[in-house]
Amino acid sequence: MRSEPLATGESSPVLAPPQPLWRNRAYALIIAAGTISTIGSAIGRFALPLLALALTDSALWAALLGSAQLLPYLLFSLPAGAWVDRAPRRHLLVGCHLARFLLIGSIPLAFALGQLTMPHLLAAVFLAGLCTLLFEIADMAALPHLVQPAQLARARSVSEGVEATAEVVGPSLGGLIVGAGSTVAGGAALALLSDSLSSLVSAGALPGVRRPLQGPPAPPAPLRAVLLQGLRFVWGHGPLRAIMLLTAAVNFLQAPISLLVILTAQEHLALSPAHIGLLFGVAGIAGVLGAAIAGWWYQPERLRLTLLGSLALWALSAAVMAIAPTALALGFGLALTRLMWPIYGVAVVAYRLEATPAALQGRVISAFRALSYGAEPLGLALGGIAVTVLSPPLLFGMIAVGLLGCGGFAVGRRL
Repeated sequence: MRSEPLATGESSPVLAPPQPLWRNRAYALIIAAGTISTIGSAIGRFALPLLALALTDSALWAALLGSAQLLPYLLFSLPAGAWVDRAPRRHLLVGCHLARFLLIGSIPLAFALGQLTMPHLLAAVFLAGLCTLLFEIADMAALPHLVQPAQLARARSVSEGVEATAEVVGPSLGGLIVGAGSTVAGGAALALLSDSLSSLVSAGALPGVRRPLQGPPAPPAPLRAVLLQGLRFVWGHGPLRAIMLLTAAVNFLQAPISLLVILTAQEHLALSPAHIGLLFGVAGIAGVLGAAIAGWWYQPERLRLTLLGSLALWALSAAVMAIAPTALALGFGLALTRLMWPIYGVAVVAYRLEATPAALQGRVISAFRALSYGAEPLGLALGGIAVTVLSPPLLFGMIAVGLLGCGGFAVGRRL
């Protein structure tokens, strides 16, 4: 996603001489803090649907809980971007981690006191999701101020590698932690405590970042005008508009996949939480491989090939999971999905960062995510409703057909 240079007259926000990423102290601290919190979040994401299923015995409640966690992307992405471009980003990053520590930590505390309810769960994960949204936008908007423009794709591939590694370690640890509880609900609450503590540790690492994470503040402007700037830029940029719409459709279709895998593993394959976590962890190894490939593979002229190849493999993976007779086949299908996300994500983010003027980074990121990420809670909620009347294999098949349709959309667009 970055076949275009910075706008004419835009200077690079990084003035320091080039240096290897591993010697960039500010970048290393950001990555270290992100690694800890990302692994904790992966443990929490794995535990949440298991907790909801244990408390309610309802796939719909599990889906609604996941939707609540993602709903801030739909509701607050646009104002979040404007705020990120104005607020001190270092303080914002630390504050988001501390707030998330308190919010997620309230869940195991309420469970231990026998006071945990679904409204509490929904409120806690919704507000924690808002903190995650703000953190992600601020973290991504700060990246061009931490590394050289030529290092953006490599730096983003490192971030994708962290996320992919978390998808190996997080569910595997989460499955062991859940399995160590006297009940599934108790183990899931313990896993969420681990998630909460990871945010606290990450918050402690960030004050060591001394480099400025943003340029000079923009002149004051009405909030409505600020919000529209990001939307106008994305919508007026043909390739970015097409990629945003494509990503929204893909996220909508793939949002229920983790829940469908858990339901298939529990109900049809009779796997324990520890084995389900291992299944997700082993499949996540493919994501690590994808992240390792992503920075090397990406070139602007390969953008169309990257997007179409991702869609083809995602459709194949959904078809494999639709007919999977064993845990091995189910894990293979999930691994194909995990493999392509870092490759797709690096291409999309790297192109967008290079195509966007530095002063608009936060607003463009938020405008892009408002639709592309905002589609996820809708897809997950609809998937939760659909799974109450349709079987997971049928839904996997419908997802595969939808992804092929996305490929048809991408073929006819200027990328």
